[in-house]
Amino acid sequence: MKPEQFIREYGVEKAREVVEGAPGFPVFGYCTLTGNYIFKRSNATAYYHNETNSWSEDYAIELILLEDLKRLVESLDLIKFYDGIEKAKLKLAIGTCLFGRPPHPREVELRQAIRDHESIYGGGDE
Repeated sequence: MKPEQFIREYGVEKAREVVEGAPGFPVFGYCTLTGNYIFKRSNATAYYHNETNSWSEDYAIELILLEDLKRLVESLDLIKFYDGIEKAKLKLAIGTCLFGRPPHPREVELRQAIRDHESIYGGGDE
């Protein structure tokens, strides 16, 4: 499952819970079927079981990369900061009207947030 689909099906708050609930050690993914975090070590993949606080060597069937899920949650937070996608697009349009200068890092971040929002909820076709 792609992280965009996860957010569409379970919502941004569940995605935030997954990102913020990751153990303090290096995990790279989350299995949507089992609700377990996945840790990659050498050639084997291990699950972290939340309920038992232990590891196992099962397969990750429905893996979401935490890095991607975290980026999407942060992008949606930025869109929310600007009071929605339309106002975020307007802010970007106003901020980028000065040609001949390098884009401000916040503009780059907002542009990515808009792309992420559209990849989840659609839009950008106009």
